[in-house]
Amino acid sequence: MPIKIECGCGQHYAFDVEPVNGRMPSTIACPACGADGTGIANDQIAQQLTALPVAVAAPDPEPMHIVASQNPIRVEIPAKNAPITARRNALPGQVDRTQAEHEARAKAMWGDSQEEVTKYLMIQGFSYQEALSIVKLIFQERAAAVRANGIRKIFLGSGLMCVPIIALLIFLHIGVIPMKLFGLTLMVGFYGIWLVINGILMAVAPKSEQGDVADQ
Repeated sequence: MPIKIECGCGQHYAFDVEPVNGRMPSTIACPACGADGTGIANDQIAQQLTALPVAVAAPDPEPMHIVASQNPIRVEIPAKNAPITARRNALPGQVDRTQAEHEARAKAMWGDSQEEVTKYLMIQGFSYQEALSIVKLIFQERAAAVRANGIRKIFLGSGLMCVPIIALLIFLHIGVIPMKLFGLTLMVGFYGIWLVINGILMAVAPKSEQGDVADQ
């Protein structure tokens, strides 16, 4: 609190003080004549304290009354970026849906039965109807692949069957039949016959084929 005093001798002096109980904490004197200025300082302290604004106490807030409802409403706030549709919760050892379908297709191509592939999808969390529809589509794709391989074998085998015939004609034309070389051409021809028979079976009954379709 600033205090400014004008002494009777004409001396002016000022200082800052922290009042104690609204009064000077100690006596003061004029630096020029030594006159006591404590009374004047106390009067200024009283005037400044009176001029300070009085803080108005805020009214106590009214107490809040919480009434428990017999039928409370439960509001669930979805997490940010949460999907609208529910996802399948994967259990330990299960893969996601896309990976499960890829592995099921690989099992079918390797020759697993429809029942085995269906069981695999159900273990991965698919319902029975979902597994059946996926397995049906997979085995349709497998049958088409087997049939295409069968047709390829028919064309390849037909060409190989012609090898011993062409070789025999050439040997008869030159008048010499080398038996070892002709025997090799006969083996090629028999292999061609086997390819044709196997290709026909694959094209007519693709579901009967077992093993990896890609290697057939």
